[in-house]
Amino acid sequence: MKRKKLMANLQAYLFVGPFVILSVVFMIYPIISGFISSFYTTRFSRNAFVGLENYVKIFTDDIYIIGIRNSVLFVVTVVPLLIIMGIWIAGAIFDKMPSYISAVRVCLYIPVIASMVVMSIIWRFILDSQSGLVKYFSMVFGFEAVNVLADRTWTLVLLIFILFTMNIGQSVILYVADMIGISKDLIEACKIDGGSRLDMYRCVLVPLTRPTTIFIFITQTAAVIRVFVVIQLLTRGGPSYQSTTMMYLMYQQAFEQGNTGVGSAIGVLLFLFTLVLVLLQQLVAGKRKGD
Repeated sequence: MKRKKLMANLQAYLFVGPFVILSVVFMIYPIISGFISSFYTTRFSRNAFVGLENYVKIFTDDIYIIGIRNSVLFVVTVVPLLIIMGIWIAGAIFDKMPSYISAVRVCLYIPVIASMVVMSIIWRFILDSQSGLVKYFSMVFGFEAVNVLADRTWTLVLLIFILFTMNIGQSVILYVADMIGISKDLIEACKIDGGSRLDMYRCVLVPLTRPTTIFIFITQTAAVIRVFVVIQLLTRGGPSYQSTTMMYLMYQQAFEQGNTGVGSAIGVLLFLFTLVLVLLQQLVAGKRKGD
């Protein structure tokens, strides 16, 4: 019996072994290495121990503060928009004809499945101040051409809009899948009691899709906080670092300027933020099971 149990456990370890090895090499080791590197700085091609100096620099330097501000701004604007508009669009189509639902979902999901690089290049073509579509139509209608990507306010507004359009399809699909599973008796009861569409949202759809809302909040927050490709291809952090984010600053410090210490410190902060989101999701899921 002991031999059979040992063989069964050995077989299980052999199946799990490759995943554990790859996780250690490509996940655990980089995390530990990055955490250690965050306490060093590169000086004259040598790593010098500086303690918490890199972290202090992140929270005191004006450029990094702008990056933190923009990262938080994208989270508090894009994520609520994805949740509110996702519920509103999904609630408007979930009880329609299947062909209509499928058509809407396909149209909204195209920006999600398309490469973010391709979508960013398309937006660059539209907004380019020299040969973009915005300049062309401005000339056609007799307006003065404006370089929107050189304006601090317009740049942030456009980035928020672009991030929203790239991710709204995923929110709608998740909400529609959840709403289709809601008992039709509840929907009919709301209609029989004289409830309007707004009452259906307030009393049925929003409360019963709360787990999906929590999931979207956590996943989209983690995705928005790590936004990089759009910034790199559209603004490169400009004008004057006004559209930079923590993720883009990490790339600049680590790969363009060779300052792996500060880059690692930024990576550690982003990792801790994502870890908090995962723990929050597990906590909420545990409370739901307990209820």
